[in-house]
Amino acid sequence: MDVISELTKPDPLLDRLMEEATLTYTIHAGKKTAFRSWGEGEPIVLLHGGSGSWRHWVRNIIPFSQSHRVIAPDLPGFGLSDEPDYPAEIEVMGAAVSAGLDELIGTNTAYNLVCFSYGGSIASQLLQYHPNRQRTLTLCAAAGLAETRVPQMMSLKGKTGGELVDAHRTNLLRVMIGQPENIDPLAMRVQHESTFEARLKVRTLKRGKWLAETLEGFNGRVEAFWGELDTFLYEGALQIRMSTLKRLQPDAEITVLPGIGHWLAYEAADIFNGIAMEFINRK
Repeated sequence: MDVISELTKPDPLLDRLMEEATLTYTIHAGKKTAFRSWGEGEPIVLLHGGSGSWRHWVRNIIPFSQSHRVIAPDLPGFGLSDEPDYPAEIEVMGAAVSAGLDELIGTNTAYNLVCFSYGGSIASQLLQYHPNRQRTLTLCAAAGLAETRVPQMMSLKGKTGGELVDAHRTNLLRVMIGQPENIDPLAMRVQHESTFEARLKVRTLKRGKWLAETLEGFNGRVEAFWGELDTFLYEGALQIRMSTLKRLQPDAEITVLPGIGHWLAYEAADIFNGIAMEFINRK
């Protein structure tokens, strides 16, 4: 098996996004954060998940950028962004992202915030650094509403060739994708390139306030998505998260996608894009 062709196949969508992106580096406390942007209009800020990069939003950027400026950072320790000093603190990482956004869009500009999984940890920081600047908040299986169960991933260490391909496919099925047939070459490439670039030692991370502590009093509109087959959700966990969100934000709009896994914005992109854009564009 040719691992290069399996994991790095040219893809017209991903390659187009890479070519058309405006790449900007911002510096905070001596560390650089990479931001990519597309389109024009009111900003939509996309925060990717753990072991990921801006590529987690590969199927969402073009639909969103038709009417908005889409900004997708590589969070600290991922992609092209610098690794934080250790022990890493989520508040420091959130400060880097918030300062970078201030540089890109201005210190008073309102924006729409969309976060996936681990990105919820940074979203919680932005709610504090940029209080009530978020016109809407879209949570995609976002971390920080309750305790979670982390699925067991297959180690990539020392694997090459077919073993590496099989490990990526196994991890996508264990962690990210609900249906095996939805693991396509683009998903494999995003998984491979993003995990290859990921350097953040998540287990050493000093976490700040969770979303469950920062959402109360937020005055923007909130929507949340979960996949029915999300392997991060132990029995009863989805109900706990929905109840917590409704207690903090009674008007929050919730969508549970049947037969879909954790990476719902990829696996159910058309459905997610339609619901999310209607919500964001609603006056």
